[in-house]
Amino acid sequence: MPNDRPEFRPIEAAPARRVWPFAVLGAIIAGLLIWILRHDATGAQQPKQVALATVAPKAEAATPKIEPLVQPETAKPKDSNVIGSAVATAGKLAMVAKAELDRELGRTKSAQKQAEAYKKQIAALEKELSETRAQIAAFQKAHAPPPPSDQEQILQMLAPVLRTANDGRP
Repeated sequence: MPNDRPEFRPIEAAPARRVWPFAVLGAIIAGLLIWILRHDATGAQQPKQVALATVAPKAEAATPKIEPLVQPETAKPKDSNVIGSAVATAGKLAMVAKAELDRELGRTKSAQKQAEAYKKQIAALEKELSETRAQIAAFQKAHAPPPPSDQEQILQMLAPVLRTANDGRP
């Protein structure tokens, strides 16, 4: 019986979404985030500069001058080269990472040396164990009784038969 309906219903596919609006939206969000972080960082440091400028010189002379280890960003002229500053920051991080990498490589090499020493120690102990086993086998062989003669072997085989033949009497 032929049927007018197809055997399988067609699967309806969702319309394809375009990717470019999401990429543009992501770029806008990233740009705003960077602008907000830079804007807040410069705004927060300006009141500190004003506060330091209003301090009387006598207070500075009375207390010893403490120089910070890291120069504040406001002391430097604003660098408009974002990529260059990012590369410099990455270089500083790479130096820290390299130091950590060198430390870990040193640990790895010392662990490998220790493992080799353990392997040598295990090999020496296994050799000593095999020599000891050979000595024990030689000692047991030397102290073993001699094998029974042919007559003794025959008597040992016939002993159960002889006992039953005499009704258990010797």
